[in-house]
Amino acid sequence: MIKDHKVVAWTPYGRRATVSILGQYLRREHERGLVDEWWLCLNTDPDQVEDLKFAYQIARHYPWIKIVQRAPNQPRRTPKQRNTGYFYTHMTDPDTIYVRLDDDIVYLHEEAVERLVVHRVEHGRGVASFPIMWNNAIVSWYAQQAGVIPAAGTRMIIPRPLTWSDTSEAELTSTEPLYDDYVWPAVGGPYCMDPVGWADGRFAVAIHRLLLSKVREGRATDLFLYQDFPIAPGVQFSVSTFASSGKLYAELDPPGVLVPYEEENWHTVHQPAVLGEPNILVGDALVSHYTFFPQKAVVQGTDILEQYERLASDLT
Repeated sequence: MIKDHKVVAWTPYGRRATVSILGQYLRREHERGLVDEWWLCLNTDPDQVEDLKFAYQIARHYPWIKIVQRAPNQPRRTPKQRNTGYFYTHMTDPDTIYVRLDDDIVYLHEEAVERLVVHRVEHGRGVASFPIMWNNAIVSWYAQQAGVIPAAGTRMIIPRPLTWSDTSEAELTSTEPLYDDYVWPAVGGPYCMDPVGWADGRFAVAIHRLLLSKVREGRATDLFLYQDFPIAPGVQFSVSTFASSGKLYAELDPPGVLVPYEEENWHTVHQPAVLGEPNILVGDALVSHYTFFPQKAVVQGTDILEQYERLASDLT
């Protein structure tokens, strides 16, 4: 609980591989008294038997983890992302701050959740407080403008693979290059589906390796922006992570029912325009988002997820 507010983290749940990483961070936040509950809002396909089993297993093991399902009167929509707007009908307690975390958030800076929640409580206006969401096109544009991400044309030697221990014998004898000579492109925008910031797999790998190296060196704060930034009403922005107040949803008619129902549009385009208030990008709250679908094949072909797994395992 923070400043007389209950804090509920919630995740549109589908993928065990990445949620198992996120869960390590949320256990840390719960043990610190910052997160009261974590809701796994089920959004799986019928063939995801093992993923679904994992959700129920961890909910049985940890009483503060809850399973939330669509109501019988909420028909399944396709693509599956269109189902996530249903879950706001559960988020109408005006004294609760809800922290949405996609199921492929793979890193939470130790002060990110508290800063998002405190900002939402103290700022109050508008719809939501967003973090520095690493691997997000608009955030990447701001970060490059601020010099946090190297300028276009900058050449950078990126370790490949990024190791967390002494170089192994296998790496020493491998014919694969240990480094990638990368020239940073320009991120366009600010635009949520920029061809570089949203769709370029090599760019996603480069920024992930940049973050991982900073965290390993104890310099994650190098990736903070120097101030908070308003996201103008009507500008679409990925909703991978944000904090919002139950009061916002309690005041809807009916409570918790988003119109239009697609949650990203409602939170970043429609409702900010209705309220005439911008969402805020909180410059010192850092989280990392694994991948967007255009980047997926390239990112999954690297050891990036393994490195995030190792980082999360250090929390235990």
